[in-house]
Amino acid sequence: MAVALLEKGEVCSGCSFGNACLITPSHAVPLPAPGVIRQALKWMLKEDSPLLIRARPDFRLAAWLLQFAGYCRTEPMLRGIPVLRDLCRASLTLFEEVARAEDLQFHYERRGILYVSSTDAGFEKTKHSAELLARHGFESRALTGPETHALEPAVLETVRGALYYPEDAHGDSYLFVTGLARILPKLGVAVHTGVSVSGLRAESPGKVTVATSRGEFAGRHAVIASGSWSTQLTRQLGIRIPIQPAKGYSVTMARPEGGPKIPVGHNERKMVVTPIGDRLRFAGTLEFAGMDLRMNETRAEAAVRSGREILHPLREPRNLERWCGLRPCTPDGIPIVDRLPGHPHVLLASGHAMLGYTLGPVTGKLVSEMIAGTPPSLPLEPLRLTRFR
Repeated sequence: MAVALLEKGEVCSGCSFGNACLITPSHAVPLPAPGVIRQALKWMLKEDSPLLIRARPDFRLAAWLLQFAGYCRTEPMLRGIPVLRDLCRASLTLFEEVARAEDLQFHYERRGILYVSSTDAGFEKTKHSAELLARHGFESRALTGPETHALEPAVLETVRGALYYPEDAHGDSYLFVTGLARILPKLGVAVHTGVSVSGLRAESPGKVTVATSRGEFAGRHAVIASGSWSTQLTRQLGIRIPIQPAKGYSVTMARPEGGPKIPVGHNERKMVVTPIGDRLRFAGTLEFAGMDLRMNETRAEAAVRSGREILHPLREPRNLERWCGLRPCTPDGIPIVDRLPGHPHVLLASGHAMLGYTLGPVTGKLVSEMIAGTPPSLPLEPLRLTRFR
């Protein structure tokens, strides 16, 4: 089966360019959860807060927020945890299989992750989350401040404590995605970069035409995997999908001596510090500001400042690189992997929020199974678009 990949920019010019590089089953609690709305209201007037909603006249955002609030309850959260858990674990296995099969080098390491708390209240909250995840089969270990420092010497001994999840991994997302792109032509995939999609037509059963800046491409199936831009393409087929872009930031620097070897998350600040080969990345924050890719220095610096609060002093950073990108978020925190209603040859794979890199391999596998007509590796029902009706 011939496959063409259409990419608006260069390969890996979207969120995988600057994300936190985590492959993280422990991030299985959906974004909407009890208490999130209350916390968001406390943060909404702070420019450097972990979550910021830009007030603006936007009917779609208002409707999405109402849906989101409806999912901030215990029952839908508990329903979502096993879905994300199984997706994340299947994807982690696929990362390792692909790396072995293709000898793909992307600084992959399976060292786990530390969620560090700088306050007693924050530490209690992480322990509560660990108890919740333990009921769904996750192993973790609660550590005191000195124990955290003993496991990861870059962390201050004075932190209140941490939860360590040994299952998680990390690896350079840019090297992984660009490495895959080099392999694809050998597998018969034509990779077209610098191609802007302007139209999508499902003309007849088994024929989908994509209009682009380089002419039209036609095929039996089309897969929309355009992140936050997916809504613009589905609307051309008369279908609205509940996805909102949430801007995240990262700052990457040359890895300083004494920097962490294990990814370290700051629980209260909702950010993470990830070692990536010879670099160190500070990443985090959610900003609902529409399709806005302007860099906000205050929010980018907040990620660095938050990381430094729990780490031993690092020398002056070198080769700083600031980045921001738009994560596609669904109101229930679960991605959409489905055929579009009324258009069975057009598939949608989007809405992965902060788990786009983690869930990339398993999403690709599920889509390929749908197109090939083989039994799915995991249940597709929780991923259906029709769940939002």
